[in-house]
Amino acid sequence: MTRSFRPILAAALGLGLAAAGPALAQDKIYRSADAVAGKTMRLSVHGNVSKDCKPGPLPEIKVLTSPKHGTLAVKRGKVDAGQLKRCPALEVQVEAVFYQANANYTGEDEVAYEVKRSDGPAQSLTVKITVGARPKPASRAKESSDI
Repeated sequence: MTRSFRPILAAALGLGLAAAGPALAQDKIYRSADAVAGKTMRLSVHGNVSKDCKPGPLPEIKVLTSPKHGTLAVKRGKVDAGQLKRCPALEVQVEAVFYQANANYTGEDEVAYEVKRSDGPAQSLTVKITVGARPKPASRAKESSDI
């Protein structure tokens, strides 16, 4: 199943669409994220575009530490690379990493995964996740004529 990841291209460019060139010196990334119990959230997007606007092979994503209070999923989809000024019409295959906390869980969770590109060293990503409760639905005013 192919999903459209068009709205997240900016994140993809920052975290993973690798242009052919020197690999990043940093191979470990640590970050934090806020999640809502029971709701899926995107942690990162990874693809590969060369300097001459040709899609490259998708990176290999390997889970190093599974979440203790939820699930981690890697899904494949496509994004428009229109924000790459040199490649305005390019559509790129990507893989995105998603986290979903258990429905009634609140507290801390953590995941770690590795992204290995064919043209460079592996990047290790560790994400500390703070899971909050789902917001309660707004209550409706009583529809009654009783006082």
